Amino acid sequence: KIILSGSASIAILSGRSLPDIKKRVQLDGIYYGGNHGLEIAGPGINFIHPEAHSFKNVIEKVSQSITEATRNFPGVFIEKKNFSFTLHFRMACKEDKRLVRRIFHSIISERFAGYTFRVIKGKQVLELAPDIMWDKGRAALFILQKLNRNNLPVYVGDDFTDEMAFMALKKRGITIRIGRSQKTEAEYYLKGQYEILKFLKTIYGIIER
Repeated sequence: KIILSGSASIAILSGRSLPDIKKRVQLDGIYYGGNHGLEIAGPGINFIHPEAHSFKNVIEKVSQSITEATRNFPGVFIEKKNFSFTLHFRMACKEDKRLVRRIFHSIISERFAGYTFRVIKGKQVLELAPDIMWDKGRAALFILQKLNRNNLPVYVGDDFTDEMAFMALKKRGITIRIGRSQKTEAEYYLKGQYEILKFLKTIYGIIER
């Protein structure tokens, strides 16, 4: 309803790959940002960060090395995301989690010491991404610029990677964190994921006035 109203635009920025986000959401007329905004697609936008391509081959090689080294650990797998990858070990046993983390860091530091990467630590995952001056905050500003109209951005996020967007939009929009925290750049918060739908309905009600 928000999309069809024509009074607002919607963008989803995620650490997942662009095809994965599109497959999960399946909504036309909105903006999708994959790999924390390294790739963005939507009405009038088909963007891949120009520096991302130079990392693609080496990140694939790192992914292959870590896949081979962790092959025999139950509950451990790699999610490939075109310009990055995520090592998942949530389902591994406690001892294996320690070993997998150690393997991840040692392979990068020993076999790929000549390259610079960004390691993003998540909830029982480790992500390897290009070391590029780009994040969800810069991606959000990029989309706003492309919209080329006077928008009031409203950004909602629940991950520490959303903090860069909270910082980028703090002085020009509304920033909302899912879950209360003393260590956030967001100005407001929702108690949990269950409040998002109610919040969107409130936004739609304001638009329709």
